[in-house]
Amino acid sequence: MHVELAWATDPGLHRDENEDSILVWRNRAGVEALIVVCDGMGGHAAGHLASSIASETVAHSLDKDGDRGPDPGRLKAAAMQANSAVFESAKQNTAWNGMGSTMVVVAIDGGDLALLNVGDSPAYLVRDREPRLISQDHSWPAEQVRLGVIKPEEAVDHPMKHRLTRAIGVWEHITVYTDKLTLKPGDQIILCSDGIETAGVSVEEMRQMLSGEDLDAGVKRVIARCRERGAPDNVTLAVARLEGAAEETTQVLTTRKLRPRAPQGA
Repeated sequence: MHVELAWATDPGLHRDENEDSILVWRNRAGVEALIVVCDGMGGHAAGHLASSIASETVAHSLDKDGDRGPDPGRLKAAAMQANSAVFESAKQNTAWNGMGSTMVVVAIDGGDLALLNVGDSPAYLVRDREPRLISQDHSWPAEQVRLGVIKPEEAVDHPMKHRLTRAIGVWEHITVYTDKLTLKPGDQIILCSDGIETAGVSVEEMRQMLSGEDLDAGVKRVIARCRERGAPDNVTLAVARLEGAAEETTQVLTTRKLRPRAPQGA
């Protein structure tokens, strides 16, 4: 099966800095498609630095591990390297203390998908027009729901909804969530930062806007809808759709590598 890819990122209407980072590779790192979406935190330069280091490190670790295929174990090993890279970078400057990033990664090859996530940036599988969350939410309310402390409906507008219990680079050691799925033609995988939800665009709205033939146009419609509704946060979206066979090419589709310089005297 061929994987069609489309993606976009936008700073939104109220942020000077885009703290999201997105990386999309085709036929590299031993898989047909690799997508990484990271949403940085720490404010301004630190948030973007954290997400950039996280996305680049996890991808390049997979590229150099000498293995092939969408294996959750590969993703976990690469994420551990990314966590260490962000954690160690934060030690270099007091202005970066506490910086971190969410991370959601999918690797697709031969109809198989491996998933890893840390934090609250979601991944969805859309099959037969039905979207389903396939990542695990690591916000404080979601963790309380899994523990049976609060009910799912209480987590929806909880005041601590954006308080994360897990993030790349904040702690020296991290626990990740992984899964492996078998895909079929017509499936769509959607990765995004939480800026889409913050803008008030529902998963069902997003599914409808991505249902046309032109996947790239669909992604642009989602970003435009977020901006129409105020886009208070950075907005990032990447979509993979399973289709028929196609000629193999090796290509780095996009990667963000800008990193802020350390403040003088650091």
